[in-house]
Amino acid sequence: MKIAYLPALLFACVFAALSPAQSVTLTIDPETVGAEIDNKIYGQFLEHIYHSVNGGLWGELIWNRSFEQNELGQWTVAGDQIAQESMGTNVRLTFGDENWQDYEYTLEATKTAGQEGFLILFRVKNEQDFYWCNLGGWGNTRHAIERGNKDRGRWGVVGPYNQGKIDSNKWYKIKVRCEGPKFNIWLGDDKVIEFTDGQDAHLTGCVGIGTWATQAEFRNLKVKSLDGKILYEGLPDNLARRNTAKLWQPYGPAEIYLDRTDPLNARVSQRIVTGPQGGGLTQQELCIRAGETYEGSVWLKGDAPKGMFVRLTGDDQRQTEKAIKPPSSDWKEYRFSLKPKWSSDNASITVAANADGRVWIDQVSLMPKSWRKNGGFRPDLLKAIADLKPPVIRWPGGCFASSYQWKDGIGPQHKRLPHPREIWDDLDVYSFGTDEFVAMCRAVGAEPLIVVNIGSKAWNTDAETHDYTRDILDWIEYCNGPADSKWGKVRAQNGRPKPYNVKFWEIDNETWHTPAPQYAEEVLRLAPLMKKADPSIKLLACGSGGMGRNGANGMPYNRTVIEKCADVLDYISIHHYENPDRFADGPRNYEAFFKDLAGIIKSSKNPNLKIYVSEWNAQSTDWRTGLYCAGILNAFERSSDTLAMAGPALFLRHVSATAWDNAFINFDNRTCFPAPNYVVMKLWNEHYAPLRLELTGDPGPLNCVATKSKDGKILYYKAVNPTPDAIDVVLNVGPPFKIRNAKMQIVTSDSLRARNTIDQPNLIHPVPAKAEKGATSVSYKMPPYSAAVLSIN
Repeated sequence: MKIAYLPALLFACVFAALSPAQSVTLTIDPETVGAEIDNKIYGQFLEHIYHSVNGGLWGELIWNRSFEQNELGQWTVAGDQIAQESMGTNVRLTFGDENWQDYEYTLEATKTAGQEGFLILFRVKNEQDFYWCNLGGWGNTRHAIERGNKDRGRWGVVGPYNQGKIDSNKWYKIKVRCEGPKFNIWLGDDKVIEFTDGQDAHLTGCVGIGTWATQAEFRNLKVKSLDGKILYEGLPDNLARRNTAKLWQPYGPAEIYLDRTDPLNARVSQRIVTGPQGGGLTQQELCIRAGETYEGSVWLKGDAPKGMFVRLTGDDQRQTEKAIKPPSSDWKEYRFSLKPKWSSDNASITVAANADGRVWIDQVSLMPKSWRKNGGFRPDLLKAIADLKPPVIRWPGGCFASSYQWKDGIGPQHKRLPHPREIWDDLDVYSFGTDEFVAMCRAVGAEPLIVVNIGSKAWNTDAETHDYTRDILDWIEYCNGPADSKWGKVRAQNGRPKPYNVKFWEIDNETWHTPAPQYAEEVLRLAPLMKKADPSIKLLACGSGGMGRNGANGMPYNRTVIEKCADVLDYISIHHYENPDRFADGPRNYEAFFKDLAGIIKSSKNPNLKIYVSEWNAQSTDWRTGLYCAGILNAFERSSDTLAMAGPALFLRHVSATAWDNAFINFDNRTCFPAPNYVVMKLWNEHYAPLRLELTGDPGPLNCVATKSKDGKILYYKAVNPTPDAIDVVLNVGPPFKIRNAKMQIVTSDSLRARNTIDQPNLIHPVPAKAEKGATSVSYKMPPYSAAVLSIN
């Protein structure tokens, strides 16, 4: 517990001790059954971001195995201009002095391609504490200041939104003025933003430039103090091109180059030029365990007459090494096996020449043999997924899906190509593709749900030249076609002759950059083609991205898609992320949104259309998000007449991630821990029952629901107390049900800011609680800020 929370907590405890507990009396009617609850509301969503898969669930220990994650193609200099040539998201370049206080930052910028505008960074302390002015953000519709704060998780908008866009191939003059907590932004001669940050503003920091799914050029960068002194002018002095791929370091005195000439696959390889002392590349932060066999390979070509080696080195400098014979002039795979007698939480792997050489390296791979025998998955993360018992898992995204090239993610690993863009700290190498995803689903007992890329111009630079419709239909055939079909034959060649029979197919993700009528026309074009490819599949289309009753991505988007497409769809897919401080009223408000959406569905051409909440969460990993999770799951169960499927995000997240601290499963290279939302969802799903029962009486502040097992022998009552006061509850059970026994489990915490961590993975967990059984009732006390499940047999 942080000291900052003690005064409030002590006051709350004293107040609770002095104040009488509230009381609530409710009655469960075991005979009045509502709409059946679909277990798929306890689904999950796996997206390839923040090393959830690449460096996480998939058991490959090497990060950036093919060296594609690097600074080639991002920031380059041409004369007096800086060009950002990639289409990645969250691409930043910062420079200057983090101790600068008040200043004016001026520059010129032009957009050369992409869907948005510019990120102009100021008052930057580090990757997590900063401001940026997002000019032409949100699909090139608005300007706003966003603030990053490591204590609050992901960055978010502060101050006003202003309508506006950035045109391509037009130079804009931009000025940012910082004076204490006051910020003014000019675009040309127009002041587009004026904002004072009254929430403990960042008062010092350097500056920067950036883009989001956009290519741009910048020039005439200048920073001066408010008294006119020049602090910085010209090109950033840290722009020298790096010659080593990200996450790799040089080993020894070798000269290292990123080489675009004849890589094994994709775009680059690493070229190493060594002298008599040899040298090569090394990567750190590997978790190595004594007695485990590590199987690996590396692709090499070139000249190293005295041979090469691959070596594991522990943090105590103990080593295990394997010799590699001299490479030839053509690319060739060199396999190796290492079995260290030591353990290390921070070991390194080195691939190097023994002496003089000129060698190219690509596709470095290392995996524990026991993991490979288990399907290639990291065991603790696979178990964490299996323990949640997800009935359905959505994949591969998310934004990741909107540019996913599925054909590059099947077949031999060394032939797979990386994702077209770096996104959310990650450039995925497609080591975990369709076959691995379906195998993982089968291993944990989940139905796979695939999100297809429809070829949006916002996410695909080749949208006008590549046939993405053909890709969708081929993907369906690869998954569901017989082994003698064109793509079924490819699946069989990849070792899976039996069809996967993937039932659920979603038509892209978060398509709000496309007007709803235009997206609806695309759905109407694709749906009959997809159904023709496999008539048994279920189709899902994108809906809203929040609870807005107006606006481009709110209820009007749902209405348009449903009115035009309901009769060709099975589900409407909606998203919503909540402020964790709204753990009490957030679930209730979203439930009201479900009811309004259900009304639109009821009057549509397909009143049986179901709601799928395909992304939801509160943006935190402290106890607030546990309370929100319990409340929203209860809302899902109460909305069972229309809401049939759901899945939160994020699912898995490496602790090195720079944003989106809301994941259910959090991990480093050694171990993992569950966030409170995981703890609650696991408890709720373990007590799932399909028959929703009538619950009468005034629940007061409680958020609660009652259900019954299919055989009628067990009643479940799930409740959330989102208040700082204890509540006495009497739960009456109507006839003919006879109470034999009652058991209760509670999750709570003495601080809303408490959380599980790598070092304290079980700080927040369910504990048994006392429930007093009467002849026809059960009574118990619900602590402040708690979530509880009562089982009545």
